[in-house]
Amino acid sequence: MKWIRWQGFGAFVAVLVILSALWLFFIDGFVERMIEKTGTRMVGAKVELDDADVSLVPLGLTLTHLQVTDPDEPMTNGVEVARISFSVDGMNALRRKVIIEDMTMEGVRFGASRTTSGEVAAQTERESAVSEKRKAKKSHELRLPLFEVPDVKEILQKEDLESVKQLESLRSDIDKTKKEWKQRLKELPDKERFAEYKRRFKELKGAKGVEGILGAAAKASAIQKDLEKDLKEIKKAQKEFDAMRRSLKEKIKQVVQASSEDIRRLKNKYGLSPQGLAHMSEMLLGPKIGRWVEHALKSYEKIKPALERARAKKEEKSGPKVVKPIRAYGVDVHFKELNPLPDFLIRRTKASVHVEAGNLAGLIRNITPDQDILGAPLMFLLSGDTLKGIESIKLHGALNHVVPSKPSERVSLRVKGYETRDLTLTDDPKLAVTLKKGLADFGLHGTLSGERLAATFTADLKSTELKVDTPGRENLLTNSLVSALSNVSEFSLTADIAGTVDEYDVRVTSNLDRAFKDAVGAVVQEQYARLESELNAAISKKTGPQLAELRKSIDGLDAIGDELTIRLHEGGTSVGDNSRKGAPKGLRFPF
Repeated sequence: MKWIRWQGFGAFVAVLVILSALWLFFIDGFVERMIEKTGTRMVGAKVELDDADVSLVPLGLTLTHLQVTDPDEPMTNGVEVARISFSVDGMNALRRKVIIEDMTMEGVRFGASRTTSGEVAAQTERESAVSEKRKAKKSHELRLPLFEVPDVKEILQKEDLESVKQLESLRSDIDKTKKEWKQRLKELPDKERFAEYKRRFKELKGAKGVEGILGAAAKASAIQKDLEKDLKEIKKAQKEFDAMRRSLKEKIKQVVQASSEDIRRLKNKYGLSPQGLAHMSEMLLGPKIGRWVEHALKSYEKIKPALERARAKKEEKSGPKVVKPIRAYGVDVHFKELNPLPDFLIRRTKASVHVEAGNLAGLIRNITPDQDILGAPLMFLLSGDTLKGIESIKLHGALNHVVPSKPSERVSLRVKGYETRDLTLTDDPKLAVTLKKGLADFGLHGTLSGERLAATFTADLKSTELKVDTPGRENLLTNSLVSALSNVSEFSLTADIAGTVDEYDVRVTSNLDRAFKDAVGAVVQEQYARLESELNAAISKKTGPQLAELRKSIDGLDAIGDELTIRLHEGGTSVGDNSRKGAPKGLRFPF
């Protein structure tokens, strides 16, 4: 009896050799292609890898020169890593879980240039959605007032004046009122009507005898009722006319107020007010800080889908779903685990990040798309000391999605002794400001709770040298501004960012505002007063004649009021006196 069947053993060895050869020659290339293909599909831009080395004992992987293209800038790598190495927990791998205890990333770079474009033909749905969302965000542009008194004629040519609109509306109201009251006078009792009353009273003078006198009295009473009805109608019309005239005169006052408001609005829009100097640093530095915030949010949105995978899965599973298993294939049943682990987890990642100033050491904990299962947030720390041109940097924070419905992000940055060189603060053609040199300490603390954003940025600069250019706008005011900024050797600022991810405000305060106000306050006050005077003269010239004409038109309506008074007098006095004179002796009419 043979213990070993050499033919079978030979076949086993042959198969083992073939599989080993396939592993040795093909597995690395297969993994490399899979990483590039999957990464490109997820990022929406080229992901390239120079080499992938898979090891069996221990089970692990080493990646060499990983390049991930920035989908928004195809000629730039969003991130580039010289070497990545890690080992995988073999026992958990059998349970289809990728658990990495320690990972090392060496030579991490951000924003490195590419020799070839990393753009791909098709963009993912996420990329398109993010792109559209970024377009919808508000822009952060410098909006400085003019540094000279503008041409008032040009202002009035392109600006709509509320006072002019109200004048046109008032003119229409007056014309309409005249037309209505002319028609109304035709409908009201007039001189002929009251003359008829007189004639009817005269006919009663010749009444004799008891029957005649009693008949005349009854007729006189009827005439009186008709007369009182007409007088009441005229009194009502007179009351309505007085109210209408008061309303028109009130509208005249409103036009005058609108003219003052037009002057104030245009003065603030086109002139640099003394009060505006109190916010000069916000106008100068706000847009720059706003663009920094925009760039940070843009980077965050790229990793946000991975962090919200648990939330997306929960929303997908919400509601009863019945899935009938395919016959003969069965279903996967997941039982509750004693110590549950995510399908993918990197517990610790040590990173060496290369920046212009040198290398920073970093540590990232708990990289997983399923923080709700792990029960711990992603935490990171990046720091460096004695760098070139920087005394120290420390960046730390947490991305907390343990409760998927209540995400909370936190980040803190502290930089000391940063030597700034040729930093463009504004590039507006009205006022270009460059920080030629300076030594800065700055810090940032920000939180993002759901969609609510709150952050504070502080900076203290000393040994500063500012360069200021005002191309083609040299005058007393701009020269004063240039002088004020050029003499600044140190300053501090605070920027508060608050709102939502899609709609937020940047508020900047700085001790530069005091320097601006002291240097150019008198010049601005003079410019402001001059602009106000010119606007007042121009708008008065534009609206004054029309306003005088409309006042005259309103005064012309007084003739209608006089006519109503005359008719009321004729009906109430003349008819009453004549009727009493015509009454038979011993009998008085009841009016």
